[in-house]
Amino acid sequence: MSNNLNLKYLFSDPEEIDSAALSDYTTLDFVSTGSHIYGEIMWPSANSPKPHPCVIMLHGFPGTARNDDISHALCRIGCVVIVPHNRGAWGSQGKYLITNCIEDAHNLAEYAHSPEFTEKYNVDPSRIFLLGHSMGANSALNAGRKLDWIRGIIMLTPYDPTRYLNRAKESYFRSLLEEGKILQSDGIDAIYDDVVVNREEICHPNAFEQVKDKNLLVIGATYDSVSPINEMILPLWNLLEKYATAALQKRIEFPTEHGLFGRRISVIKTVASFIDEACNL
Repeated sequence: MSNNLNLKYLFSDPEEIDSAALSDYTTLDFVSTGSHIYGEIMWPSANSPKPHPCVIMLHGFPGTARNDDISHALCRIGCVVIVPHNRGAWGSQGKYLITNCIEDAHNLAEYAHSPEFTEKYNVDPSRIFLLGHSMGANSALNAGRKLDWIRGIIMLTPYDPTRYLNRAKESYFRSLLEEGKILQSDGIDAIYDDVVVNREEICHPNAFEQVKDKNLLVIGATYDSVSPINEMILPLWNLLEKYATAALQKRIEFPTEHGLFGRRISVIKTVASFIDEACNL
């Protein structure tokens, strides 16, 4: 266990609560490219060793799937956790696009890395992580690849939106976008075309050169019908396996569907262990 994370609180509460050092949360209101991004900032007890690691939790498409179990567990062990809603999703301003999600994740990470944030929330600027599920993992990868100082990228059942373009499965990608009716956007075609135009910059294997020396955790699901491992994980991972690196890089697979239901405890333990290990490198 590291000096700064207390893994014994991953699934248990402290026996006594210090009223002068309470863990708590506040509203995130962050401006990204002119749009207010709303969400939540959670911080651990002031009795937790400082400075804290910070984890930015990025939701998938369209944002109905929640990962509050992970965010609360990470906060309990001593992490500051930021949970944003994408541009155009769940009250955040602006229009939803895949590239906007990436841009917002990048901008938010830069904000978390700034003295303004690190001093206010006692965050260690050298220990900031991007964690995303599904399309949020796409944001984590493509934002994190451009941040030299990011401590780690965590991808849960990552979705590469470029994999089904101009192929027989194009209709599948469009049917997935149908779920985005609840988002504020210029429509399915605008979201689709955004991926087509930016496919080379978004495609996961194309991130290899920028992430080959970064700490990386990828969790896949054996029976994932949304992000099949062969389609969405192995194209990048096979490149990484051929490259000798001193970075911490792990790929874990659980026998579940896309949401990792049935193995959430195992996922939380894996994520926490990775963050703990990466913080001590």
